[in-house]
Amino acid sequence: MKILNAVLIVGLVILFACNSGSEKETPNGMKFNVLKKGNGVLPKPGDVVVFQFVLNDSKDSVWGKTSEFMPAAAMINDSSVIVSEDGITQMLRMVSKGDSVRVSFPIKKFFNEIVMAPIPYGVDSTLTLTYNIRVDTILNQMDFMVYQRDIMEKFSEKQLEKDVKIIDEYLAKNNIDAVKLESGLRYVITKPGTGENAISGQTVKVHYTGYLLDGQHFDTSVQSVAEEHGLYNPMRPYDAYEVTIDQSSVIKGWHEALKYLNAGAQGTFYIPSILAYGPQQRSEVIKENSILVFDMEVLEVK
Repeated sequence: MKILNAVLIVGLVILFACNSGSEKETPNGMKFNVLKKGNGVLPKPGDVVVFQFVLNDSKDSVWGKTSEFMPAAAMINDSSVIVSEDGITQMLRMVSKGDSVRVSFPIKKFFNEIVMAPIPYGVDSTLTLTYNIRVDTILNQMDFMVYQRDIMEKFSEKQLEKDVKIIDEYLAKNNIDAVKLESGLRYVITKPGTGENAISGQTVKVHYTGYLLDGQHFDTSVQSVAEEHGLYNPMRPYDAYEVTIDQSSVIKGWHEALKYLNAGAQGTFYIPSILAYGPQQRSEVIKENSILVFDMEVLEVK
């Protein structure tokens, strides 16, 4: 095995050196085109390749893509695992900062070798899928952590600006007078409670109903509301939910919202996506960067 790996590594070095044209080939035979050459410095094991991509089909439908603020990233593993890698992963070993490359697959090959799953039912099996990839940078793991933190901060700032604009326009259009917080959270107390507001570390028992700005409901702890909006699940208990503020595994927006409620209080909270699920798609209703609205009723603070 060691001899095989050594031979493979030497072969890769020769391949990299000799294949300087517009088309290159990975060790497993996947061919790709280099549309633009970068600085020529290849990643080392342990480095992280940061790249943008667009994946579209031969009918010009986009299957997936990154954005300037949310690139993709892949860590280069030790050379001993090259033989078990798919073509895309092997290709990322062969790119440098500034490279732009393109690779196309018949859709059957893409699902068999890259996705490792059957073609989904109803998908045209005659399609060709094409990746267009641009390498933004190649970083060691420590530098990548700093890069990732910085890019998430920039993304959050930009997304928050968008979300706040949408929320405030919605409130103005619907003549809703809401308290506006610096975090982007907006809220209306619809029924005052008694006692002090809940604070960090306290456990709150709360009923809730969640929906989008367009009124589409996605979750509730209230059975009558679930039945009204087609969410009822007979296998689920419809009880108030217990949350320990700043400790329980709920979205950030909930932890902040509950600090503005006391026992018996009811309120509606408009939560920007960065205080909810951010760029992750949570469900068919909660898409990436979804603004969420929650009606909350606190039954108990302890």
